[in-house]
Amino acid sequence: MVLPAQLQNNLTPSEVNFLAENELVTILPRYTMQKMQLIGTKVPALRAMRRESVPLWVALILKSQDKCSIIPPKWLNVAYLKDKYDEEVRKPNQFSALPWNWLEISKMLLARASDDLSDPSHLLRSVLQDLREIRLVKSRKGLKELNESNIVLNGLSLLEINELRPFVLTVMNKLRQLHDTSNAQDIADQDEYEDGGYDDDDDDDI
Repeated sequence: MVLPAQLQNNLTPSEVNFLAENELVTILPRYTMQKMQLIGTKVPALRAMRRESVPLWVALILKSQDKCSIIPPKWLNVAYLKDKYDEEVRKPNQFSALPWNWLEISKMLLARASDDLSDPSHLLRSVLQDLREIRLVKSRKGLKELNESNIVLNGLSLLEINELRPFVLTVMNKLRQLHDTSNAQDIADQDEYEDGGYDDDDDDDI
């Protein structure tokens, strides 16, 4: 698939998911397994009922084979996410602190390990959607403060930044061009003024 030119320097959704799948999660193995050396990572020896940290993609494979349970991240529960939503409401000019890949990880765990989560899936999806929407509104508000040199959107996740990047870069490039053109015109006007002033002095001397 050939992406539009404005998206060619952006990460695709599959690439964002790939990066998120390398995050470490805790699992509770149901069987004892020997350590495995895989491309790019090493899975330690696993013992039944002893917690161990592995990359998310490994955890999801073991989960699909019914060889482990996934211990959900501490932040993936309704109470914590509601607190973050309330914080977003209380602080309209900043984003609450959430994991770098909170959207992708929560989506994958809800889709493939919902029985391991501490809260009902529909409640988690609801509060995640609310959190997603309020942060989206705030990011759009932040774009109004965009100028040719910087934009302040601290606290956004990788996926949220990735979604905004094509628009932000295009607008900032246009603003930079306008800024440079304006500066160049100001310099030209100043030079013309100074040249004119020099000629007036010469006339007075004569």
